[in-house]
Amino acid sequence: MKKQNTNKTKYEFEIKTIEILSHSISSQGRPLPEELTFNFNVRVEFKTNETPNNLFVVVHVEIENIKAKSIIGQFSLSCIFNIKNMNKILKIQDNGPLDIPREFLNDLIEISISTTRGVMFSTFKGTFLHNAILPILDVNQFIPLSK
Repeated sequence: MKKQNTNKTKYEFEIKTIEILSHSISSQGRPLPEELTFNFNVRVEFKTNETPNNLFVVVHVEIENIKAKSIIGQFSLSCIFNIKNMNKILKIQDNGPLDIPREFLNDLIEISISTTRGVMFSTFKGTFLHNAILPILDVNQFIPLSK
């Protein structure tokens, strides 16, 4: 996939692997109402390793029962991207956060969250979380956290 931004920079990347890292469901021993209202807490993190040009985008989702104010499910998924010329696009600082151009960051988050939505739906099918479909999110609203 090639993406071109307003600065005329080309980002060439592909999804190399998708891995479910963890998932769980918990009714916490209480009967659940027939119609659940969900809130989703979503956190996205980026990691690199020694493998050249690989970037891990990890999406963590907590599913909350709004009425009971309790977490009733969680899901974590990693999308591993192979990025051509990653060292020219990303600035990796010693013991610091990755510096990723915002437009490219948004593309990676959108792809990873969309992938997570589909895998969550498939994983939770047939459970009481079947209708806990991760909504479409505005990635511009994501706030970077410092370490």
